[in-house]
Amino acid sequence: MATTLTPTTAITSTSIVDTESVGEEKRDITTLLNYWKRLENRSISVDFSTPGAQERLDQLSNLNEAHTVLIHDVRGDESKYTLERNGFQYVHHHVKELEDCSNEEQVREVLLPATEELVKQITGATKIVTFAHRIRCLATDERQLAASQAPAHDVHSDFTSSGAMEHLKDIIQDQAEFNRLLDGRILVINVWRPLKQIRKDPLAVCDWRSVDSETDLVANRMIFSHGWKELAKANFNPKHMWYYLGGQMPNEPLLFKQFDSKAKDGMNLPHTAFVDLKYIECNPRESIEIKMYAFLSS
Repeated sequence: MATTLTPTTAITSTSIVDTESVGEEKRDITTLLNYWKRLENRSISVDFSTPGAQERLDQLSNLNEAHTVLIHDVRGDESKYTLERNGFQYVHHHVKELEDCSNEEQVREVLLPATEELVKQITGATKIVTFAHRIRCLATDERQLAASQAPAHDVHSDFTSSGAMEHLKDIIQDQAEFNRLLDGRILVINVWRPLKQIRKDPLAVCDWRSVDSETDLVANRMIFSHGWKELAKANFNPKHMWYYLGGQMPNEPLLFKQFDSKAKDGMNLPHTAFVDLKYIECNPRESIEIKMYAFLSS
């Protein structure tokens, strides 16, 4: 496999040693994060098969409100945070044969298999199904494309637990195989990797232990003629603990859970890009995010 795992000691299923220093000064950052306004209704839906859906969506986009938070830099303390305990984990992972992440052929033939193998080693999964990958970068003259690839500056989870299981039905269409997988543990893992050292718009993740899923997360369901999808927006909670890796490098990918069928309340980890005023004039962020289901034996 075209990949090496190179912390100073071997990776286990739940922890790694701290990654090598890249000469970064540890910096905690106070900044604004865009949360969802706290409403009485704990779930929102937009039916795109009916008239007025776009207007409804536009109204909902105005429900963000900014809150000041402190985001802690994990540099030098990476081994303290694990997928099992916190919902996220940084690893040191170099893909030797990867030359250009913007090359779709290289992404599919080199990076995706290497990343799937990495997730297997970290989680103990016996089966991986990658269902999406996207390069996020604003370094383009095509405005529409740039908008779709821009970093997401709102606190959200890609799935609710119901949304993750509904999406799995689209991925695993063989009913017998689907039922067999239900007997084990099912994870949705996002692997977020810089293409260049991150300065502008870093990614922050919220420690799952600080999230009250019953009051903090609001289900957002999008209904289509062929089915539905559901993500979650997050309400502000002063107890939230936020983290990032200062000066994150391409060989320091972040793994974080968007669903865990065996975890309390699903572990749909909130995350967001954020503004670091020190680097606001830097070149646009370039990163790739790979999303996958990981299946563990019961």
